[in-house]
Amino acid sequence: MSIEICIINPNATAKSNEKLKNCALKIIDPNSNIYISQENLENDYFSHHLETTNVSSLVKQIENNNSSDAFIIASYEDIGVETIRKVTSKPVIGIGEASFYTANIIANKFSVITNISQSHEALKNNLIKYDMDHKCVSLKSIEVPILDMETMSKSNLKKLENEIERTISEDEPEAIIITSAGILELSKDLGEKFNFPFIEGITAATALIENLTKLELNIKKFIPKPTRNFGIPI
Repeated sequence: MSIEICIINPNATAKSNEKLKNCALKIIDPNSNIYISQENLENDYFSHHLETTNVSSLVKQIENNNSSDAFIIASYEDIGVETIRKVTSKPVIGIGEASFYTANIIANKFSVITNISQSHEALKNNLIKYDMDHKCVSLKSIEVPILDMETMSKSNLKKLENEIERTISEDEPEAIIITSAGILELSKDLGEKFNFPFIEGITAATALIENLTKLELNIKKFIPKPTRNFGIPI
């Protein structure tokens, strides 16, 4: 079964789009396809302001997309997911949501390590909304910009590894989510080094949404725009 999955990146740059697409292609069925829009690219690699204010742009991308079978929102804060689900009957998932659900399936308790602490409030609210706050035993940050996760200097890698060691030792999770999308190879390397499951958001979302789409469920969530009635016909 051939499926097209569209990745919507709220804070898209050419570099991040390429990284996310390549990451998803590594685990998707060979007959399926990944589409990611190259429109509205930003110069800033990461901005909570842009990510939050771009919701209307994300909705327009969904409304103008007639070919894709499912949508992934590449935001660990799941920006706009609930709004987007109101305008399409196709499956939609955020990478934060996908990561939490994956962790919930394989672990009784999990930890989250973020790049920057600025995202913590949104993640905490989402954990409560998904009823998984009791399973998340810790939420920490290494205060490393997402762009630096691309080059991953030895000092930043050491900072991440130190936080992982501390988390495993003190919080005793059974899985760890690192909130930097597209770091599949790094997650695998860390998994081998620590003999521990690390969950990467894009691959988690791709695996879930691809198999969900194959179920061909008749999702009844799309609400057409109401028509105006000017008076009652006689």
